[in-house]
Amino acid sequence: MSKKSKHIRRLKTISLFGVSQLTSVLSIVILSLIIIRFHSAELWGQYAEVLIWTNVFLLFLSFGNNDYLLKSFSKKPSTINQKWLNNLIARSILLVPSMILIYFIPFFKGIEPLIFTLIILQFINQSFKSLIVYHRKFQLNIIIELLFLSLLLSQVILKIEYLSLIIIIKIICFVHFIKLIVFSIFLFKDFKQIKLLVQFSELKKSLPFFIPLIIGTFRSKIDTYYGAHFFNPIQLSKYQVLISFLALAQMSSAFAITPYLKNFYRLKNESVSKIQKQFFIYGWIYAIIVIFVTFIILSKVYQLAYSPIQYSLAFIFIIPLFLHTLLVSEYYKKEQQYRIALLTSIIVSIQVFIGYYLIKNWSLDGALLVKAFGQWCIVILLWVWIKRRK
Repeated sequence: MSKKSKHIRRLKTISLFGVSQLTSVLSIVILSLIIIRFHSAELWGQYAEVLIWTNVFLLFLSFGNNDYLLKSFSKKPSTINQKWLNNLIARSILLVPSMILIYFIPFFKGIEPLIFTLIILQFINQSFKSLIVYHRKFQLNIIIELLFLSLLLSQVILKIEYLSLIIIIKIICFVHFIKLIVFSIFLFKDFKQIKLLVQFSELKKSLPFFIPLIIGTFRSKIDTYYGAHFFNPIQLSKYQVLISFLALAQMSSAFAITPYLKNFYRLKNESVSKIQKQFFIYGWIYAIIVIFVTFIILSKVYQLAYSPIQYSLAFIFIIPLFLHTLLVSEYYKKEQQYRIALLTSIIVSIQVFIGYYLIKNWSLDGALLVKAFGQWCIVILLWVWIKRRK
């Protein structure tokens, strides 16, 4: 295979992976547009709070399975299906405390069974990600996500006049159930002679991947958690729309490396440093493009107004995203997951303290400031520490 053909094939793989990941986030973006423009920003704010809480539960239930399984699959490809099922069964025990906790969240009062159903369906569907990434079934994932999006939007549009929070959740449960069936048809056909084994040791093995994941997620979403507490539904709706676009930008930072993590682990330090410096420069160009596109869409399509300060803080947040993804991957390469957890914990403790006052007093400006501050702090600390170790 020629060098040109190899690059084309790699670009195609990265593109397919990127699109397959973006479609799931785009469903939230488009759904928010329809509800805000054709119903009310307040209703979207109510669902945004559900989205925030359910994502917290899904983070706990994931227990770092994606990174852990991808690394395990590379070591023993012959046991992929059995390993995946063992991990899923072990993590299922976490549904018990999750179900109990749901009944202690005031916002879920009266809809607890519906919320738990939604979480179970999302829990199983998210578990397919490691199989999709390892086998590179990105085209399949794109088709399924587009089916999910089509069903979701068609149901919401048909019921837009009498839409309510409960109806939205029921619709999303329905389309997640369809998604689960389709995933099962295509991914379970190779599951032959697989045993149902309960191996809680899977949780222990996943722990080194889960701890930095949960701390890192808390660091990147602490602004959202405070926002759910301090913002009214309309403010939360407006903030959630903006950070959805930032989430699209953040996901893009992983597209160039995630499909090739197993190759990244073999690179020499000199090659890794060169790539990191290049992607830091790309980050500035990328941030300009993203903010320009975001401004056009939010102001013209959503018809939402954000201040120059808010767009500036969003720009500052985007700049180091590529470098952050590469630095975290390098720490995983060097088996330094706990180091990430330690450094992130330091930043989180600062964010928790300053975030309360900034978001309470400065609203959206304070939330974006906390978000940008946390992103730059973790990148600087990861860079300084890992360069000292070389």
